[in-house]
Amino acid sequence: MTAEDDGYEYRAKRQRRTTVTIAVLLLALAGAFYYASTYYRQSTPKPTAACTTVKPVEPLQAADVSVNVYNATRRAGIAGATSKLLAKRGFKIKKVANDPLKKTVRKAAEIRYGEAGKPSAELLATHVPGADLVKDKRKDDSVDLVIGNAWKQLGPVPPRPTATQTLPLCPDATSTP
Repeated sequence: MTAEDDGYEYRAKRQRRTTVTIAVLLLALAGAFYYASTYYRQSTPKPTAACTTVKPVEPLQAADVSVNVYNATRRAGIAGATSKLLAKRGFKIKKVANDPLKKTVRKAAEIRYGEAGKPSAELLATHVPGADLVKDKRKDDSVDLVIGNAWKQLGPVPPRPTATQTLPLCPDATSTP
């Protein structure tokens, strides 16, 4: 063997070793990327059969609201007549009487409610223009419509509210990370 052959074999061995080393590094790098991608895919929730959308929230309807109608004026029969009109609009009428607080209400009306009755009071207020909302300490969701001295009549029937938009509980299956 000549020195030239030794140099050729040495270069060939070196080239094979370099090629094997690069191949091993590329395989290790590919394995690391694969591992990282599976870890990432596990952290993003996948839609399952249990994933659904939120049902539309049905807005509060007049039939869901219990109303006591009280007269705080000297006009006889006004609470009874108003309670009949409210019943035609779907409200549940509980009591019809003179104002138990014996308060003077100068405006058209007061709508008294507790924390649980706030949505009910707000719905009733859409039927009673000029009414003041007055929060009290009651625990139930009933409301009191107290007719005052400036009372004329119920307002026009407001448009019926529609259900709110549905939102998905699960991420969109078509979206990509």
